[in-house]
Amino acid sequence: MDGRVDLLTIIIAVGAAGFIAVTLGCVAHYDFGLSREQIRSDAMLAAILIAALVAIDFLGKKSDRPK
Repeated sequence: MDGRVDLLTIIIAVGAAGFIAVTLGCVAHYDFGLSREQIRSDAMLAAILIAALVAIDFLGKKSDRPK
């Protein structure tokens, strides 16, 4: 494998993540009784944490380009 990801894979992954996020939000709101503000703040904290981990992973790798 060449390690590249095609556009269709990215679209499917983003769509699945969005569907799962909406489903979890509905379950948290209607089944567990959490307010929308609680769900929103927890989702923002999770998104910031995930973005930070992805940035650390991306920026922490050595570049393969010659200097």
